[in-house]
Amino acid sequence: MVASVAKKIVKPTDNGKVYTFNLKKTKWSDGSAVTAQDFVASFRRQVEPKTKSQRANHLEDLVNYSGVASGKLNPDKLGVKALGKYKLQITLSHKVPYYNYVLATQLFPVNRKDLSKWGTKYGTSSKYAASNGAYVIKNWNSSKDTWNLVKNKDYYGAGHVKINKIHFQVVKTPQTGLRLFQSKEVQETQLSGSYVSMVKKQYKKDLVVSKYGEQAFLTWNNYNTTAKNTNLRRAISYSLNRKTLASDVLKDGSQAAKSIVPSGEVKGSNGKDFNTQVGNGLAYNSTKAKYYFKLAQQELGKKKITIQLLTADTDAYKSVGEYIQAQAQKVLPGLKITIKSIPLEQEITAFSNHNYQFGTLGWSTDFPDPIDYLNIAAKGGEINFTNWTNAKYQKVIDQINDTKNQTASQRVKLQQKAAKILNTEQGVTPLYQYASVHLVSSDLKGLSYPLIGYQKYEYVSWK
Repeated sequence: MVASVAKKIVKPTDNGKVYTFNLKKTKWSDGSAVTAQDFVASFRRQVEPKTKSQRANHLEDLVNYSGVASGKLNPDKLGVKALGKYKLQITLSHKVPYYNYVLATQLFPVNRKDLSKWGTKYGTSSKYAASNGAYVIKNWNSSKDTWNLVKNKDYYGAGHVKINKIHFQVVKTPQTGLRLFQSKEVQETQLSGSYVSMVKKQYKKDLVVSKYGEQAFLTWNNYNTTAKNTNLRRAISYSLNRKTLASDVLKDGSQAAKSIVPSGEVKGSNGKDFNTQVGNGLAYNSTKAKYYFKLAQQELGKKKITIQLLTADTDAYKSVGEYIQAQAQKVLPGLKITIKSIPLEQEITAFSNHNYQFGTLGWSTDFPDPIDYLNIAAKGGEINFTNWTNAKYQKVIDQINDTKNQTASQRVKLQQKAAKILNTEQGVTPLYQYASVHLVSSDLKGLSYPLIGYQKYEYVSWK
């Protein structure tokens, strides 16, 4: 992690709650200065209810966030203020151990002049967008499938940006991306599904496979009598061989989930990966699967149980759905799973409206702390669509969030405890951890794919 607009990485004061930044004298792409007040305006605007920002929760740790977000307090009461043109102060309501990552990846200023000029058009296309980063977006609007990034001459680090122009093209299938790479029309493309195994030999030197901090899981409708049955969830979970799902179905470098928290993100108190101390609660076990299915049959009063699985209509998720259907029905005679595949946006709408029984979903984060994944099943969690609750689980989540009297080691142990409970209680059912798979031209250097976040073209150059 390096300082960007801030002159240096600061240490918080007041028991980890107050961050005071001296800002570099940087510029927007229109040549105007980036000031502390641009950050203040951005934060207040996001949290103000009338804006209806979908990113407002990234500011939930600031003092008075709830009051401002609910409309009970004016936005100027939010825990952010400009102490000068180039001096910014952020005040949190509590200590947040991972807040440096929030600052680095989630909190951005707004160009107040352009916002005032363009109003609701701000950010809707490249014509109405302002940048203070390494690149400026060109020829983009929400309906286009091609656009460009052009080097920002006013960027404070423009001297080390070597690629002057990057052309992006949206492709509907991995096959199209592979064809463009083969014909050298593109120097980078993302692959998934069966195409990964197809190119392993031919493009061994160009294939970059790495862990990605995104978990695929099953979400359950707790307003549905069948889907909310804990023992049915346990039965289906134990019936699945996640290693087989990853290696033989997905074939793209994905790994079997050990909990809702991705492997490789943080280390436990023993210095090893977080999941080494979570246990094997997601391991395939046909005996346990049958035991819990029998309990579910008794509780539901049915010998034959039918349930519908909702998936996104991508090749990968369709394959996952077919595997879950075949595997669970094979292990659990009397269970029938039907599958419905729809576009992701429609799937999210169905989840939000509780118009489903169970379905597949993925979640990634912007900061390396397990709490963002554990919150998936926490009370009030952003994607806890049916508000599943469990008193034992919630108690541990509340302890994790109480950072006042907590060491880093104690925090990790609490998070591991929560992950174990979730594996047992099946608030959601973890399936696998995504892989990041790309073909990258040997003409490029410096292009890498982190566990969290995305590749940084700022550091890429031609060989």
